[in-house]
Amino acid sequence: MGSSKDGRALHRPWVRASIIAVGGVVVSAAAIGGGLWAAADDPDVPGGDDTHTASPGCAAVPEDTLTEALPGAVLESDDQGPLNGGENTVCVWSTAGATEGDRAILRVDLSARFTDASAEPIVTGDEAATRAHQAVAPARGEPLELPGTAGAEVWQGQLPGTAELAFHTTNLLVRVSYTGESDGDPIAFDDARDTAVEIATRIGETL
Repeated sequence: MGSSKDGRALHRPWVRASIIAVGGVVVSAAAIGGGLWAAADDPDVPGGDDTHTASPGCAAVPEDTLTEALPGAVLESDDQGPLNGGENTVCVWSTAGATEGDRAILRVDLSARFTDASAEPIVTGDEAATRAHQAVAPARGEPLELPGTAGAEVWQGQLPGTAELAFHTTNLLVRVSYTGESDGDPIAFDDARDTAVEIATRIGETL
């Protein structure tokens, strides 16, 4: 990690880029959600058989998990709003500024998909979550067996030191993105992968 003339530590460009990238996505998601709330006269509502009648909040990520995986993390964004066919929550935590050498960013998306009774044939919330999962998981994703889930994959993200993971359970799709830095350099993908899997496992246990 470099230093400025006054001795203060400077962040690596990739870390700044990752924070900007994550923040930009959250801003976009919040803006879209706000527009949907304003424009939708009849928002999508859950069906009688939908296990999740709303998207869970950021508390779905246990505090002890955050303490272990991201010491000193701060919740930077907590946005919840309507989604086409359901409801979505976006949570972002960052440890930027918490420690000198190790930094991390965690983004968790929780999307509850509702039954579409107007479709022919009817599309259940479980089916909608399965389809959404298939749409976001790339072919290169590594299949995982996570307790309590109906399928999961993990793959290397575009940013250095990033692991992406997706799983679904009943009518809920969960996406986890973890980016880490150690001593000023991106962590190895295997380390990011292990952290993302552990976080996803803990989330699955709370749902």
